[in-house]
Amino acid sequence: MSASRLLFLVTITVMFSFLLPPIAAADCAPPSNPGVRICSPTPNATVAWVPSVDFNSTPAFGAEIVKFIVYDNNRKLFEDTSGSTGTSVESALFSNGNGPHHVVVNAWDSTGKLYQASVSYKVVGLGYNTTCAAPPSPGINFCAPPTSGVVLPTNYWVSATATGQSRITNIGIYLDNKSQGAFPNVINFSTTLDVKTQGNHKVTFVAWDSLGNAYSSSKIIHSTYTYGFFECPPKGNDPCTPGFNPSTIPQANAYVGNSFPIHVSIVQPPHTVTTMKAYLDNTLVATSNGPTMTSTVENAPSGTHILTLQAWDTQGVIYRVQYNININVPH
Repeated sequence: MSASRLLFLVTITVMFSFLLPPIAAADCAPPSNPGVRICSPTPNATVAWVPSVDFNSTPAFGAEIVKFIVYDNNRKLFEDTSGSTGTSVESALFSNGNGPHHVVVNAWDSTGKLYQASVSYKVVGLGYNTTCAAPPSPGINFCAPPTSGVVLPTNYWVSATATGQSRITNIGIYLDNKSQGAFPNVINFSTTLDVKTQGNHKVTFVAWDSLGNAYSSSKIIHSTYTYGFFECPPKGNDPCTPGFNPSTIPQANAYVGNSFPIHVSIVQPPHTVTTMKAYLDNTLVATSNGPTMTSTVENAPSGTHILTLQAWDTQGVIYRVQYNININVPH
């Protein structure tokens, strides 16, 4: 795994660490009969990054589960031989990002019997691929982020890979025509870019090969929102980042009923928050005319769905968080 890819996975994990660890005890109860049971996501759901696959298993009478392996799109994600029967596998372990996923769980008991379950679903949002393939001819493949299909904050991951007529000696990145740094003697440059303000920004990658040839690729990328969850640094004197209070809303991948409360507030906004809205998938389910929302969602559809919270202040700054919840899903 490249250092840049690892940095991205660590960043995603830290962003959601208060909501969901990469590996956790299963919220999913074992099936009543020998076999494997996947509780979430539900079949054919559309989910947001970060998804979690929650499963459990039951061995035959007198046996025990001795190993299970989880696959995503035919790639091994996770294996456990410690005697556990199930777990919650969080998406920091997933590599394929946005698009269709087919997850298979294989479990073996101490008699050698294999049990299997699978689920298919689609991931949307910030789960775009973060490793770009090298272009087949001289040039730059600037693949991340995509220019459509994602709603980006003002701080997002960018990635590009170059091919030259000879060895690539340097890759640099420019934001609105100002240099943001460069890496020597690599063909891939991946980093987090802080564009500071919402709206359109021009991002350009430039690479040079050992013969002096230069290659460039540019995108106009739109940043929609500035703030997400409220966060304070673990140490030091840096100020806290304003945002949604994560302790007052359903947690990511939580199991809730068809009716559930939303009680959420914006913490330390620099300007007055005038509007807050909650969406279930693309349906508006609650609204507020201030920095606090107290509401109850009624008769929500069963299954794994996307919860989005969005707020606006007097300066037009947008706050936004999005993740999955399981509604009336047996577990």
